Order: sequence, then structure tokens, then C-alpha cells
Amino acid sequence: MSRQDINATLKNRERTLVMGVLNITEDSFSDGGRYLEPEAALAHAREMVAQGADILDIGAESTRPGAVRVPEEVEKERILGAVTHLVREFPDLPLSIDTTRASVARAALEAGAHIINDVSGGKLDPELPRVVAQYPDCLYIVQHWRTWLGQDGSAQSEKTTTHYANGVVDDTYEELQSQVLAVRAAGVQPGQIIIDPGLGFSKPTIDHNVPLILNTEHLSHMGYPVLIGASRKRFVAAMIREAGQEDSEETRDMMTASLSVIAAERGAWAVRVHDVARNRLAIEVAQQVRASKNQLLDRLSDQLSQTMNIPNMSADISIDI
Repeated sequence: MSRQDINATLKNRERTLVMGVLNITEDSFSDGGRYLEPEAALAHAREMVAQGADILDIGAESTRPGAVRVPEEVEKERILGAVTHLVREFPDLPLSIDTTRASVARAALEAGAHIINDVSGGKLDPELPRVVAQYPDCLYIVQHWRTWLGQDGSAQSEKTTTHYANGVVDDTYEELQSQVLAVRAAGVQPGQIIIDPGLGFSKPTIDHNVPLILNTEHLSHMGYPVLIGASRKRFVAAMIREAGQEDSEETRDMMTASLSVIAAERGAWAVRVHDVARNRLAIEVAQQVRASKNQLLDRLSDQLSQTMNIPNMSADISIDI
């Protein structure tokens, strides 16, 4: 399939998609160093595909607070190594590239990648949106972003970016909308754009992030599909501790799956996760429950219509789970 066909399939999904995270880094906040070696990275990619990943998101530079930037050529080499192997082994598998650099994005798209996932939303490298515009068959994830917190890594530098005068939902919406307008001015077409509220980026607390997940549908009113990336982040750990549980990779993955279901119920286009199997299962079970409830509602409405000789009302009734 062509890149255009693959991305058209992604945009016309019937359920929330699962994007598996492949970090080829030394210091990502969750699994840095675990998949740095090429064979380990490929083995993990194969595992996520087998578990039902709809998309793989490949990153070669950590964007956690305090991270030191990877040299551009090193990032490019890591990305191209993974993309080249995965395109050959899984020719119809959508590959997303987590990068903020135009040169890396261009090289990855030339090698066969399908999506550019720019956590800076076009702000760190203004050339990146212009590169995306030259590949109208690719998708572009524009994330809400205020600053690179790795410049000095201090608590103070993060603190200065975490105030939301009008509330985190309204400010994130307005700022993200401005970023979208900027990338469109650079030539990116509306049909290429996916938006991401940037959970955890200048949003360290539960109160910063949960309202954004709960407002996934509101964010979609901007007119673009919404990606939610809560997986294993600091606020997830805080939620676990507040629940009186021990913070671990296992409990973070369990909490992430719960948040993925909430996001899916509110119309998320995709969730970006480390534990593909758990999140894919959680989303599919929730979808089956909703389908069963709707089927039951249709039967009850039909029975009522037959008994009372009134029009079928099921289309006018909704049930939330």
C-alpha cells in the first residue's frame, strides 16, 4: 500500500487506534536504554506488532525534562536504521517518527515513514512544517508545547511554564490552535494534521492532565483528530500513589489503560502507549460493551415502538459508559 492509502485508512478508523512507543534512546523517562541496540529495538517492534499495535512511534531523542539533546546525525542514524528494517519487514505498518528536526523528518519520510510526530508542534524547528508540506501524503502530529525543558533542567524552568491563566483546557486549546495556524501557514494541509494536547509537557500534575483527557471531545472541536499520550507519565504515578498503591511500571501501565479507555470514549483518534497488549484489550472491551448496550437499546426501542405504535427512537438516545 502507498503512504497515502495507509494514512487514509488511519484517518477513517472505526475505533481508537493504539500507537506503540519504540524509544531508541539512552535516557527516555520510562525505558531509556532498553532498546538502544538495533536487535533489541527490532525485537520489541515485532512484539508490539504481534500484540496489535496499529502504529509504531519511533523516537531517538528523549524529550523528558532535563534531557540533553542528541546530536542530529546520531538521531538520524538511529531513526533510519529502524525505519529501513521495519519498512522491509512490515511494508503496510504505519510508522510515526518522533522528532523535532526537519532533517530527520525528511530522511525518515524518504525512507518510507508515514507520520511525523513533532512534540514541539512546529516551534522548535520552523523548517519542519515546511518539510511536511512537501510530503502531502504524510500525517503531522502537532503537539501543544511551550518550551524545551532540557535547556537547564531546573525545577524553576519548568515551574515558569506550568501556569495556565484561563485554566489548562482553555489555554491549551488556544495555544494549540495558534500552533496549528502557524503550521498551516507553512503549507501543511488540514487533512494532514493530528493534534495532541501534550500531556506532561509543562503539565506535571494530575490537575494539569486529567482535565485534558476528560475534554478530548472538546479538543476535537478544533477540527482535527486527537492523539492522547498519557503512558507512564509523572501524573500517572501521582494518581497511583493517591490511590494508595505502589508506583511501578506495572501499575503505571494498568492506570494508563484506564485512561486510554476514558480517552477512547471521548473520541480520541489514537492513544500512544508503551504496553500495547493491555491498552488494545482495554479499548476493545470498552467498544464491545458500548456495542452491546446500543444493541440492547435498539431492541428495547423496537419493542416499545411495536407496543405503542410510535417511531423508533434509538437514534435519538445515547448511553455513556
